[in-house]
Amino acid sequence: MTTVRDPNMIGAMPHNQNIPWLRLAAESTAIVLSILVAFAIDAWWEERQERQDERRYLLSLRQELSSGMEFLAERENTNADMADAHVALIGQMQGDPRATDDSLFYWLSLASRPGEIDLPRVVFDDLQSSGGTQLIRSDELRVALALYGRRLANIGEVTDRAWAIWEQRIQPYLEGRVPRTDRLIRGSFGRSQQALGNDLPFGLSQNEADFGGILADPAFEDMLAERWLRLATGTLSIGRLRESMNEIIDLIDEELASSDP
Repeated sequence: MTTVRDPNMIGAMPHNQNIPWLRLAAESTAIVLSILVAFAIDAWWEERQERQDERRYLLSLRQELSSGMEFLAERENTNADMADAHVALIGQMQGDPRATDDSLFYWLSLASRPGEIDLPRVVFDDLQSSGGTQLIRSDELRVALALYGRRLANIGEVTDRAWAIWEQRIQPYLEGRVPRTDRLIRGSFGRSQQALGNDLPFGLSQNEADFGGILADPAFEDMLAERWLRLATGTLSIGRLRESMNEIIDLIDEELASSDP
């Protein structure tokens, strides 16, 4: 028996099978909203982690700079003592009353100090090498850190040049003229060892110091004057470095205060 289909029913769908557009739209909206909420939560969490990392960096950097300020103050005093020793020695060549040999040995020993500026910088270097500065939101603080880095490099160059004058010119000049053993024993190093109750394993030299000769030599005067100039330049660099450190500490305090929980 052949069934005849009504052409009007071809492709037709029962009424109870109509597409539920409203429900599908609601479900789609819910899915989209849930995805957006998930993205927002991820972004919030990432931002929160970055702010926590920033805060840890800033706290550590502030502590490092505070320690560096104490070291810098000590180094500035040492630098001033070294510069004063050069001035005193030059004064001996320019008409000041002749000082005692003990004073001359002491001034030479002060003048022989390296005077390097070796500030603690583990946190700062880590910020630079790891890209941690990108976590810092303050443009002003990032600029201050960049300036601090340049001034650190500059003071290293300045102190290296000052030391080179002593190491390459003055020290070789003094060899055979002013015994180093006497400079050690009768200078600042020997005094510090005596204060600690320590004895050096050798005595004073049997050779006399030629103070009369070196204090009458214009070449020695020139060397002392040049090293004094390098030390004076170093003092200016120390002052600029301190300015940078104080500025960074103030900016860190502002950032920490604004981000207090």
